[in-house]
Amino acid sequence: MRIWKIIHGMRMNFGFLILGLLIAEGVLAFLLMFMFPPASLLLVFLGLATIALSIPAQGLLSLIDRSLARLLRIEMPPLEGDESGMP
Repeated sequence: MRIWKIIHGMRMNFGFLILGLLIAEGVLAFLLMFMFPPASLLLVFLGLATIALSIPAQGLLSLIDRSLARLLRIEMPPLEGDESGMP
């Protein structure tokens, strides 16, 4: 049950998680710019890869969330703006 709460919380706050990760990568890239510039350039491409991989990661997280809820027989609360309650 606790693992579902963690995964569900990650799914509901996925945008904030990705934003925090991208900000951390940006700060690290800024700091590395003065110490080792090639690493800073690598982190720019890592940030682009993070954005590209966030779309399939969000779908996978949603799939895991729904599967665990079904397995644990938890009624999924409707998402914001979705008043129908349909999955």
